[in-house]
Amino acid sequence: MAVSSSVLFSEQSSSTVGPFDGSQSLSLRPGQVVPHQSDHLWHIDKGLVRTLTWNEEGDLVTLGLWGVGDCIGRLLSEVTPFQMECLSPVEVQPIPLIKQDLGVVMRSHLRYMEELFSIISYKRAPQRLLRFLDWLGDRFGRQVEQGRILDLGLTHQLLAEITGITRVTATRLLNEFEREGKLMRLPKQQMLLQFGSSHPERVTSMAQHRAKGKRNN
Repeated sequence: MAVSSSVLFSEQSSSTVGPFDGSQSLSLRPGQVVPHQSDHLWHIDKGLVRTLTWNEEGDLVTLGLWGVGDCIGRLLSEVTPFQMECLSPVEVQPIPLIKQDLGVVMRSHLRYMEELFSIISYKRAPQRLLRFLDWLGDRFGRQVEQGRILDLGLTHQLLAEITGITRVTATRLLNEFEREGKLMRLPKQQMLLQFGSSHPERVTSMAQHRAKGKRNN
């Protein structure tokens, strides 16, 4: 799918966020790009940021999703092109680059990126989307008595882009999941996930995943 115009900012166009002296906090709108810094990482105080790249055909590849408490920055990726797109109103503040801290952040990034890529590798769209929602619930959800609430404002189009399916398929599957009692759509693009780690369809370990694959071959 083609890259949306909101994503195709060049590194130079990130200056549209206003004058920046390298030490101040930034408040950004959805669709804006977090500027690259050579000597700082960004600490997310509010909102959701997607790191991404794209190929020559304009197909998006989501590298990671990052929320409050996470650190992001161009220094954490060797991928080119590379951008950090705000998916909601975002507030970030620069933090100095310290080698010990960089190692911790890189391990965290590697973990979450590996988890995301393992989910995207599922061949069947229903399984892929359900596991992605489960991952979002574990990563960003708020636990309530009925399940986990996702308050990320993710559109059907964005869910489709990240999981590599069409928007029509994403909408159809969400409707199916709701009929099956796996989730409930709430106002303001919120979602109540009514399944979790005890869900019988969830593969909880690599050993189980491999065993399942052998049975299916």
